[in-house]
Amino acid sequence: MTTSSSSSFFGSTLLILWLIVATLMAPSTSNYLSQVCIKSKNPRFCLQVFGLNPHRMPYELTQEAINLALTNASETSKKILTFIDQTKNDELKVIYYLCLNYYQSSVDVLRYAEEHYLKERQYSNVNAVGKLVEKDASYCENKYQIIIGPTYNNASALTKENENLGNFGSIIVSAVDVLVNSPSLKK
Repeated sequence: MTTSSSSSFFGSTLLILWLIVATLMAPSTSNYLSQVCIKSKNPRFCLQVFGLNPHRMPYELTQEAINLALTNASETSKKILTFIDQTKNDELKVIYYLCLNYYQSSVDVLRYAEEHYLKERQYSNVNAVGKLVEKDASYCENKYQIIIGPTYNNASALTKENENLGNFGSIIVSAVDVLVNSPSLKK
């Protein structure tokens, strides 16, 4: 790594850390974003995907978390279909088909959560969807590890996507928790 790129990396890392601290230190009664992100399993990821607009209400944050997860799962499903078409390895095809099923399951439940559960204020069901999405992501990665094992350096072609989907599921769970426990259950 060159000096210029390492100083750029260091500077951007410091900026992100400063933004995380600044956002999380804002008064929690009006900064629902900080409450959601601090409860998620990856606060940094949460702040990166939501941006730094702390003035959204819990309902909006929950809705946005579902939308982001849905977009992520849909895009990853398309990527998996490409992998299936391109691979000649039968073991990898089995894994990709399993993962495609997990991601399609996530897409289906997220879409239903967006169209029904959230609008009907069935927050316990939205929470269950967030947990299911987290599990689907880990199942995909675990199937890879079980079937392929250390042959491919213990990282699947979907490791980052699985991590992201798990993070989105965690954010949904956190957002619903903040929504249910907020003083006003306003949209």
